[in-house]
Amino acid sequence: MLLSAAFAVLLGTAPAAQPAKALKLKDGDRIVWLGGTLVEREQRYGYWEAALVAANADKNITVRNLGWSGDTVHGESRGRFDFNNPDACFKQIVDQTLALKPTVIFVSYGSNEAFEGKEGLPKFEKGLEKLLDSLKPANARIVLFTPIPVNALETQSGAPNPQKRNEMIELYGKSIQAVALKHGHHLADLNGFVKIVFFTQETFLKDDQKLRSQHPPLTTNGMHLTQDGYRMTASAFIASLGYSVVGSTSERQEELEPLRHAIIAKNEQFFNKWRPQNETYLFGFRKHEQGKNAKEMAEFDPFIQKAEDEIARLRKELK
Repeated sequence: MLLSAAFAVLLGTAPAAQPAKALKLKDGDRIVWLGGTLVEREQRYGYWEAALVAANADKNITVRNLGWSGDTVHGESRGRFDFNNPDACFKQIVDQTLALKPTVIFVSYGSNEAFEGKEGLPKFEKGLEKLLDSLKPANARIVLFTPIPVNALETQSGAPNPQKRNEMIELYGKSIQAVALKHGHHLADLNGFVKIVFFTQETFLKDDQKLRSQHPPLTTNGMHLTQDGYRMTASAFIASLGYSVVGSTSERQEELEPLRHAIIAKNEQFFNKWRPQNETYLFGFRKHEQGKNAKEMAEFDPFIQKAEDEIARLRKELK
């Protein structure tokens, strides 16, 4: 597709805040991915994770997606029945992460918090610092992602003003950059690279309705990536981590399809384990009824491992 080629060219020459060096993953690294809607929905499609695995095809890495739609650095969404107890909400996000014994932690917040505007920035910064401090027992390398912008071309009537919204998102992104610099964490300027994708889309399609109708939207209402959005921004994701996009993702996506489907299968089994639909009965306030069945969550492990074995087999076949 014309847009895919244009994205790859622009991302490969982009002057965005790309790290001086690519994220150096090690054989055996265990990545835990924290964030809100952007992170949770990526597990459904697997384009970003497939691109990451392909960029490290010589290494055995595992990825566990702990994204939760609408979540913040305070763990507000995942608090569920403890929503009125901030300490309990925050404890969940920390405990869930440390339990997986990560060696690398991807932290992708700021989008939801940006709705609070400038007034909410100190609270966000304090919450981010608290989260990073609480995750220190993992002794993991930290990667901080800047939040992605709103896609102005696809913003619909009644939605927040995209320009003002993006100004706030960039403000929170600068705060994340400052925290990364302060603590020596790896910064992934996802905002800068996704912005290039959205700008390219607007440049090619804004004044050509016929061409625009031939290209599926990248977002829903300008805010959340669609499946095509994740596919089209896979290059932006790995570029933000410092990997070359030349000859990758858009050109290799057909080759990576079996790997992507294996990743989706793994993500589904892991999701079923850590977020079962009947969790209220297994772990919540009704666990006195069926809490004894919580031990069955371990039965998902063989299915997760089977999917991991398939991922390993497929990545070894990549050229």
